[in-house]
Amino acid sequence: MKRIYVLGLTILVAALMTSCGLGKMVSKYPQVTVTLDNPDLENKGGNVAYTIKGTIPPKYMKKKATMTLSPTLKVDGVNIQPFTTIKLKGEKATGEGTPIKYKTGGTFTKSGTFKFDESYETAEIVMNGVAQLKKKTATLSPEKNLGEGISNTASNIGLRPVLSQDATKGGNFIEAPHRFVPEFKGKTAIIYFDLNSSAMNWSNKNNKSQAAKDSIKTFINFLNEGNLIDRVVISGWASPEGEESNNQGLSERRFEQGKKWFQEQYNNYLKDYAKKNKIKMKDLKMPSFEYINNAKGEDWDGFELAIEKSNMAQKNQILNVVKSQANNDMREQKIREMTDIYPEIADAILPPLRRAEMQLICKKHESYTDAELISRVKSNPKDFSVNERLYAASVCTNVDDKRAILNALINDPATQGDWRAYNDLGVLALNDYYETGNSQSLDDAVSNLNKAAAISPNNGIVLNNLALAEFLQGNYAAARTQFENSKDASVDPVNQDYVLGMYSILDGDYTRAVQLMGNKSCDYNTALVQILNKEYPAAQETLNCITNADAKTYYLKAVLAARLKNENEIYSNLAVALQKDPSLKKKAKRDAEFKRYRHSATFKDLVK
Repeated sequence: MKRIYVLGLTILVAALMTSCGLGKMVSKYPQVTVTLDNPDLENKGGNVAYTIKGTIPPKYMKKKATMTLSPTLKVDGVNIQPFTTIKLKGEKATGEGTPIKYKTGGTFTKSGTFKFDESYETAEIVMNGVAQLKKKTATLSPEKNLGEGISNTASNIGLRPVLSQDATKGGNFIEAPHRFVPEFKGKTAIIYFDLNSSAMNWSNKNNKSQAAKDSIKTFINFLNEGNLIDRVVISGWASPEGEESNNQGLSERRFEQGKKWFQEQYNNYLKDYAKKNKIKMKDLKMPSFEYINNAKGEDWDGFELAIEKSNMAQKNQILNVVKSQANNDMREQKIREMTDIYPEIADAILPPLRRAEMQLICKKHESYTDAELISRVKSNPKDFSVNERLYAASVCTNVDDKRAILNALINDPATQGDWRAYNDLGVLALNDYYETGNSQSLDDAVSNLNKAAAISPNNGIVLNNLALAEFLQGNYAAARTQFENSKDASVDPVNQDYVLGMYSILDGDYTRAVQLMGNKSCDYNTALVQILNKEYPAAQETLNCITNADAKTYYLKAVLAARLKNENEIYSNLAVALQKDPSLKKKAKRDAEFKRYRHSATFKDLVK
């Protein structure tokens, strides 16, 4: 009897519903279409923008009825309603809502935004509805499915920091400036030439002088000492009485003669060295150094100085006449005229100006090579200044040797107050954490960097490295604050345009991101912006030219493939990404970019 009573009550309610018009709205609800204008919602600057569109069929909306449509997110079984409720009303209904005519039906559009939450990545997007007529209400079913998942690809910003001594660009592990300026020593030899000639003539009066012979002898002796050559500066000069265009060419040819002479002396030194050390010339390791061409043309300064130092009674008048001429051609003409009046100009002033000067510049510090300096600094650190020791560490390619030099600095009471050694030890540990994920390295890095910051507060280099420590742990907000502080630091500020451009991606300002990052080619974050701007061919080109691609790069390639609906490329790139970094499996499982492929056997096998 009880079951018959319940059944009868249900029939009665349905009959009542039908009689008041709601029943037909319930039964015809499947004919109501509701869609997301873009079913692939995404996080942009912490917000999700959406547009919902719908169509109400003719003879559906009762004239005095109202409808409330509630877009909803289902997150792990829990209903969340960040969307704005949509209200519709019949043409004779009162209150708020979009009016819908009974006879013709109608359409509606609702746009809005809501705050993004990471839990929304796997949410189901559904639509629930309620209809009301007078005092009666009815739930509209079935629930409409509008989509699945909200992508958070904008959060995939990334840095690939490298060890660097360049503070002009942040986002790298920046070593402190060693501030070591190599000291140099040198000798100069001078060879003189005849008028309008670049041919060697050892019978030239100036070449035969004792001063010239002594300078060449001293030069060759210095060369034969085996000093470590850094560069050879060769200056070719011409006297200023000839035509300027000819004199420039003449000084160039004198440079070539000076270079040829030096190479002959240097080859003699090498042969002698090989003979004394019983080394074959072919087996001799040839040092490298730079030749600097300093051909200057006419030596006007030398001319004026020689006149000033001369004993000529009219030297002031001569200089005034020459200097008062409007151009070099006129000055040259005046000099030629005065050589007839003042023979001393032709005999004593001009000939020494026709010359080539060979300046041999060698490193001081007992001519240590970098390798020798590293070895000596390691064995006898206190024999060297702090800057020399930091320089040795900076050129050291062996990490253990570099660390040993820096530890010696912080363990030496005389040098442990220098922030740079702590910074560089922090950088080494930070780089190790980046490459290996060793948590102890991270602790060591932060400890040393904090000590550096205590010694040198508000230091841009230290703040940059502390920012990277936060960034690599995923603490993006804290890292951003440190990067900004690094840019504005009072000591060693660091240019953080690229990094702050990367953060503009998180802000949703993609145009600003491109401007700050310089629209770099073959760059991960540039490719990310291009994907977010739906510039897919450009993104593909950018990603494909990245060398030594890491796990994040392959993951982004998989995201691009998903947007291009290239299923094979999704799986191949995702496979490499997950092999390089298995922790990305958890991310891939939830990533809305792969929502169309979550249920495929291949995808499931990759992320299991």
